[in-house]
Amino acid sequence: MSPIRPGERLRLVAVAALVLIGSASIVFAQAQADPGEIHGLRLGLEARRMSTDAFGEFACGSNGGPPRANLEGFADFAKCRAEASGLREVYVRFDDEAEYIAKAIGDDQYTRNIGTRIAGHPVILSVLFDDGGILRGIRAVTDPRAAPAERRMAHLMRLAVINHYGPEGWTCADEPAAAGETPVGGIFIKQRCHKTTAARDITVEAHFLRKPGQSGTDRVTGEYRGGQYESWTRFELMDPAYHAP
Repeated sequence: MSPIRPGERLRLVAVAALVLIGSASIVFAQAQADPGEIHGLRLGLEARRMSTDAFGEFACGSNGGPPRANLEGFADFAKCRAEASGLREVYVRFDDEAEYIAKAIGDDQYTRNIGTRIAGHPVILSVLFDDGGILRGIRAVTDPRAAPAERRMAHLMRLAVINHYGPEGWTCADEPAAAGETPVGGIFIKQRCHKTTAARDITVEAHFLRKPGQSGTDRVTGEYRGGQYESWTRFELMDPAYHAP
């Protein structure tokens, strides 16, 4: 048997990596087919009976922000401080084995559609439990750490949420621009929408605007300044039967 040449060895390693990514992508796609509300998360589940198989990086949440103290799983919810609603927020990520494999070969075409996402948008995801350990809410905020192109489109997640839960029955309010806030490319979005059904209380809020001091160009040099805008969506799915203590 002839020895494998260095160039051929690299090619075989690359092929093996692609096979692993393909396999992981299939697993991820199967997970997405879960009948649950969001990747198997749904209102009414009991923290102590929830499987952690499809999730990782458990931690106490920070109202849709970065994770705080690490947790072992959903069952540790009581270690998190209750927010004003009386609920305890647990930050979680979808199982990201495929994401780590994809990043290892440094190819964006494999990383852009994996990770913790809703409707294709990278999100900071958390679930909220009452003192009895019943899942009463799901919270998702578009991730400000996303790639520039994805962060710019973050405000569009509001449309995906509205369409998913049916365009009828929403009450939307457009807030006026505060002092110094301006449009981005002629577009200004500062909207909050709400919808209540027998099973869900849904709120979605989105901003796409420039805050005071932000500009698309440098005022001195005239050069383009990327990322000078605010673009995000905040989505909350709550149990209408829950009432704060």
